[in-house]
Amino acid sequence: MFLTRVRPNASSGFTLFELIIALTIVGILAAIATMHTKLVQHKALMAIFYSDIRQVKLGANRFEQDMGFFPPDVWRGVDPGLIEKYGWQNGGHSSKWDSIDLSLWNGPYLENWKDGWKRSPFGGQYDWDNYEEGYSHMGITGPAVYLTLKPSSWGGNTGLPLPVFEDQLEEAGVDASSWQYCVAVKMGDYRNTDLNGGH
Repeated sequence: MFLTRVRPNASSGFTLFELIIALTIVGILAAIATMHTKLVQHKALMAIFYSDIRQVKLGANRFEQDMGFFPPDVWRGVDPGLIEKYGWQNGGHSSKWDSIDLSLWNGPYLENWKDGWKRSPFGGQYDWDNYEEGYSHMGITGPAVYLTLKPSSWGGNTGLPLPVFEDQLEEAGVDASSWQYCVAVKMGDYRNTDLNGGH
């Protein structure tokens, strides 16, 4: 039987340098995995956002077909009359609502949003913007009607897609706003008409 003699000075463990290298590699791999997970999650949120856009556009077009115009402007998070006939009364709204004849309203026009004007998948609130010619705000210009996403707090950048996705929305022509912290999806053209007129 042969016995191997171990020298007492020989090191049988990792050196400090080897441990540092191993921890660095593990840290890099963990960061890559986390980044990949966040991108996958954000892509899923973008899919929900695109679905929301389609639903609102369809509902707004049905509203416009019945009423002869798109809903006037409302504040963030307020139903512009696509879910409830008087949903716009639940928050700030354009003074134009005061003169609208809603007898032709045949909604709800967003049946999947029965629980009210939902928040965006990114946490911010959807905003219905109806801008007249010559009006401009946050890179959005009239005359046009938009579904917009603006920061959750004034001057902030929360409640929006990651900048890389916002850039993609701009490149694809989906985001009409040139501002970094605003996403504006055009829903239709502003109709400068007597809002009582219907068709």
